[in-house]
Amino acid sequence: MARTKASRQKVDVYRLIKDQIQFLELMPGQTIKESEMIEQLGVSRTPIREALIRLSGEYLIDIYPQRGTYVALINFGIARECAYMRHILDTEVCVELCRQKANLTDALEDSLFFMQKAVNKKDVIEYIRNDNEFHRTIFRTAGHEMTWEIISDSRAHYNRVLTLDLRREGILEKSLNEHRQMVELIRTGKEKDLLKLLDIHHDYTHMSDREKEIRAAFPAYFENE
Repeated sequence: MARTKASRQKVDVYRLIKDQIQFLELMPGQTIKESEMIEQLGVSRTPIREALIRLSGEYLIDIYPQRGTYVALINFGIARECAYMRHILDTEVCVELCRQKANLTDALEDSLFFMQKAVNKKDVIEYIRNDNEFHRTIFRTAGHEMTWEIISDSRAHYNRVLTLDLRREGILEKSLNEHRQMVELIRTGKEKDLLKLLDIHHDYTHMSDREKEIRAAFPAYFENE
């Protein structure tokens, strides 16, 4: 059944606000004013309220009756769970391709080109968007694009941490270099080296150390767990 114009509008509003939250255009703890959203997005109050309620269910918005609506502080526990899911599934797919010695150079050329441009401009959000396309291509090549879509849609909490992390000096360059190494290790079938790289790239083993560093740099944006 085709969606109505109204239902498309609801989905668009939800996605727009979610992107503003996960890429820190709306900062943790920031007050959400429906009147400003109405003016900014050019929609009525109803789809905005429905989107905010939906995002509240995803722990991205805090709604306090009589007090106001706020962007939720970052919950590192949820971010860790997202990182865990990503680490397990991404590793499985990359190893599958590594055993085939899949040559992904041509398929990933555009993503790496635009990631490099984003690094040159220090544009963290553009880098993350092309990073997502890089990994979507890997999952698509392995025949698991739907799995990537599920991961991608559920990682807003982790994307907020990633956006902060990539703002730190040298981290963008480090990430891009790891992506290039990943392509080469898959092509040459070096599974053990790939596993070591993915552990570093996902930063899962040392997540607690990374958490301390990011919390220290941006203490006001995180819940006290």
